[in-house]
Amino acid sequence: MNILVIGCSRLGASLARRLDEKGHDVAVVEENEALFVRLGEDFSGITVPGSPMDVSVLRNAGAASCDAIAVVTGDDNLNITVSQMARGFFHVERVVARIADPDREEVFSSLGLNCICHTNLACDAMYAALTESERDRTVRFGGQDVKFCVRPVKEEEKGIPLSQLPMKPGEYPFALHYRNGQLRLYPETAHSRVQPGDVVLTVRRG
Repeated sequence: MNILVIGCSRLGASLARRLDEKGHDVAVVEENEALFVRLGEDFSGITVPGSPMDVSVLRNAGAASCDAIAVVTGDDNLNITVSQMARGFFHVERVVARIADPDREEVFSSLGLNCICHTNLACDAMYAALTESERDRTVRFGGQDVKFCVRPVKEEEKGIPLSQLPMKPGEYPFALHYRNGQLRLYPETAHSRVQPGDVVLTVRRG
């Protein structure tokens, strides 16, 4: 994919390096050129100095032909504004903005912007580490909590199709991890008859 990362913060640099390592074509826009050093010597992407509010800078970085844009500066207002520019001016459908303020994540998500709130993510991770079992994890998407739970198949559930396995209210099967190590997603596994030793991954809104 052709991906533009706007902001060479620690997050932006880490994201750009990972995308580059995975073989994506990456360009990074940053007003402070000194921060490009965070990308490291092995970074093979393009660096474009300049303000992300400058349309010509974004155009020179290839915004018009990008498959996706990540806006990850340290300024919420700037991230939202640049995200709107990317979608409205350059017509890029897949735009993700970094947001620090949890209240803003819900507001802007309701307006159709794809926002990731690192404050909420850190809070969720801390909450899970403090209160949940190692097998359960809560993830936040667009202001909604989604809980993934892991449950081993009980002896009395032997032979029951996964689609008929008793679930808690609002809980749905997500995947089946067979005792032989194979993992298959639902609904491909809907008719699979579970066996002791299998593990079911379920999902429900928190």
